[in-house]
Formats: sequence, structure tokens, C-alpha cells
Amino acid sequence: MTLPALARIRQIARVGDTRRAWRMFEEAGLSASSAPEALSLKGRLLKDRGLQAQGAEQARLLAEAQQAYLRAAGDRPATYPLINAATIAFLNDRPEEARDLARNILAILASGEHEAETRYWLAATEAEAHLLLDDRQAGRAALERAMQAAPQAWEDHAVTLRQFRRILERLGHAADYFDDLQPPPSLYFSGIIGLPQDETEVRAKLEEALKDIRPSAVFGALAAGTDILVAEMAQARGAHLHVVLPTSVSRFREISVADYGASWAERFDRLIDEADVVEALGSNAGLSEAAILNGSRVAMGLALRHARSLATRAIALHVSRPTDATAGSETEWRARGLPVREVVLSDSLPARVGCLDPALNRAIIASPGTLPVIPGSVPKTETVVEGATIRAFDDLVTALEHAVALARAVPDIRLGLDHRAVACGENLEFSGELAVLLARAAPPGSICASWPQIAALDLIAPDFRFESAGEIVTTLGDVPIGLYCPQSS
Repeated sequence: MTLPALARIRQIARVGDTRRAWRMFEEAGLSASSAPEALSLKGRLLKDRGLQAQGAEQARLLAEAQQAYLRAAGDRPATYPLINAATIAFLNDRPEEARDLARNILAILASGEHEAETRYWLAATEAEAHLLLDDRQAGRAALERAMQAAPQAWEDHAVTLRQFRRILERLGHAADYFDDLQPPPSLYFSGIIGLPQDETEVRAKLEEALKDIRPSAVFGALAAGTDILVAEMAQARGAHLHVVLPTSVSRFREISVADYGASWAERFDRLIDEADVVEALGSNAGLSEAAILNGSRVAMGLALRHARSLATRAIALHVSRPTDATAGSETEWRARGLPVREVVLSDSLPARVGCLDPALNRAIIASPGTLPVIPGSVPKTETVVEGATIRAFDDLVTALEHAVALARAVPDIRLGLDHRAVACGENLEFSGELAVLLARAAPPGSICASWPQIAALDLIAPDFRFESAGEIVTTLGDVPIGLYCPQSS
């Protein structure tokens, strides 16, 4: 057993890929370990599996999870495994066991004779024990102390709030009792290009919006105008900046920034240098309407992922003229019932018709070998190159549904999925090269896609959840990837 192995499995579990985490746990030979760290992780994985199961299977898995945590604690005053055992007992219809454990935990905390933990987790453990005893007032007071001890530990806050919502629901109380303590929301921003020299009106309206939203992180491009202004103002308020450009940095800067003046280019360069994350979707062919749609979807998807990881909300902020049409990605956002804060400007420059590159969107599935025919699912184009089969589709969701059908028909299949804007007239052999490389890197029974492009699914098809899985080395360079296993979904 190694601590790095445990940390990696815990990371996989934390992003929600429970089956993969359990498989890694067993393959690492940890299921029979008596080490407290391994037992605690075993309890976590069994609990996650149990909460996804039903009936007798759920009861069995939760009972095994409780025992794993109790074994991890042993005779030690270890509040972390004990509080988890208590909550699992409660969720598994063993309220008396849960209450006995909760009282014991509160006594250990009151004595001060407990194993070392951070101030956050000690106070959060106290809050959870009070909640298991149905004392919401004491639970809130302890949780507020925990958050005051670590005000920026939003991921820890999210784990705690998810647990508390389950307990509240089982107690028969409103699950949103602690929602006013949830982390600040994620924000996707977009807006008009070009602003008058006097930014007074837009600054006042954006300041009001950002004050109300209080985002923890903002996601979007950095076109000259309101994009750059929102990013600057959000950064000044302490938000993390995640830049998502629909094409290479140089091409985007040339068309969407530098053409509007040197001052915008300087502000763009500064934000690129200061951003927490910069994702440039350079595989898109230049800057086109298709690439802009892809970039918006990816930025929205990443905002939604960030919000989910923090157990909070995602909001879109859109700055427009009164006559502007609604963008396709914004229509998709609204169709999911997601909130939008509109800022409409009375003083702005007319829209310019930019010189965008001609391109169209293409979704490509590839396999290192042959592919079976899937009834009712016909690709637009198919070709075979050096033994690899490449199929092309007009949209990402149709391609993914086809890939899932293939994976369920052939359980050990390896598939690559690529989605991007391609130059008009580009042949399938050339545009399918990355998909073939992804397929060759895919584990059996999985779909391997380029990251973060595949995060667009969090907006347009949230039931299909790819997980970031590092990078692969290819002839095209190092490619970040996401993985999805249809058989385990």
C-alpha cells in the first residue's frame, strides 16, 4: 500500500467515478488491508456504492461501510472514521446506533482527547454529530465555526453540505436548511465586443451584478469589450479566472482583441498572464462561428462542473444590446432552467461583422479495428485508415450516443471521440487522426475524448459524464483526455 495510490483513488472517488475507484482499490490489493487509511477509504467507497444501490444491496453495502470505518477507528479517539460510521448507520435505518456514536463523538470532542484534525474538520464533525441528534441549531452554530476557521476551503464545505443534506432529508426536514452557507457560485460570462471609451455605464451595471452574484470562479473568453471588463472586475473581487478561448491564443487575440485597439490587447495579455487557468481550444480550425459555439459550450460545461464540485450553483452573466439575438449556447443554458443575469447596455458600439474563418463542426468516432453496424444509427461518413475505422457525425451528442451503443454491443471495445470545428472540405482521414490516437490510448470498454472539449457535454448532455484522466503522449503532442465507461454508467 502506498499513500499516493490511496490519494489517487480518493481523487477518483471525489469526482464521482465510484465504480472506477472501487476497481482501482481492488486491483491495488487494498480490500484486505487492515491499515486505518485503507479501511477509511474502503468505507468511503462502500458508502458511495451503497447510496447508488437499492433495497437489500444498499443495506448490505452500507453495513459493510460502517464496519470498515469502525475498524479504522479501532480503540482510538479518531473522530473522522467514527462520525462517518455514525452517519452511515443513520442512513441505513439504524438511528439508535447513530445516536450512540454521535453522543460518544461529542464526548470525545469535549474532552479534548481526540486525534489531531484541522479546526475545520473538528467543528464540522461536531456539527454533524449534533445534526444526527436532530439538534439543528447546535449543528448550525458548529458549522458556522468550521467555515469561519477555513473560509476559503470550499471543496471541504461542499463535502460537508452534501452529507448534511442527506441527513436532513432522512430526518424529514427541508434539505436547504444550510444552503445559505454554501460556497459562492460559478459564473459563465459573455458579452458584446467593443465598448465606448467611457465605461461608466457598463462598470456600474457589472459592479451591481458581481456584488449580487459573488462568484468564486468565472469562466469565459476574453474578447475586447465586456469579456475583458468582467474578467478584470471579477478578479479584483477575488474570483478565480478560467479563460476558455475557442481557438489558439494568437488567432483569438488577432481577430477578437487587437483589431479593437492596442489598449484592449494590453489588457488581454495581462489577463492571460494572471489567469488561474487558460484553455485554448487550438484544435478548432481558426476562429469561426462553429469554434465560438464550441468554446462557449466548453466554458459553460466547466462552470457547471466547478459548481457541482463545490455543491453550489452556476450562473450565466450576459451583457448585450437591446437588439442582440440570443446565442445558441445561451439558449441551451436557458433550456436546462439554469439562471441568467442579463445586463443590457444603452450605450455601446454597433456590432461589427468580423472576418471569421469558414468551418463546420464535426464529431468523430474511431476504433483501432473494425466497428459493427448499429441499427438506427448511421454516420454521415465512414472510412478505414491503416486498420482503424473512423466515423463522422454532424453533432457531438449523436456521435456519443453511437459510441455508447457500440460500447454496449462490444464490451471490450476501445473508442476515441473528437469534436471540433474543421475547415470546410477537410477530408475525414485527416480530421480523424486525433480520434484514432485517442482510441489506441483508451482502456478496454471505455471512450477516450480530448479534454476539455468534452466538458461541453455537461451543458448539452449532462447524463454522459467524462472524467479528466491526465494526458497521453501522441505524435500530435501531449493531449489531455477524459474517459467514460458506458458499462459502469
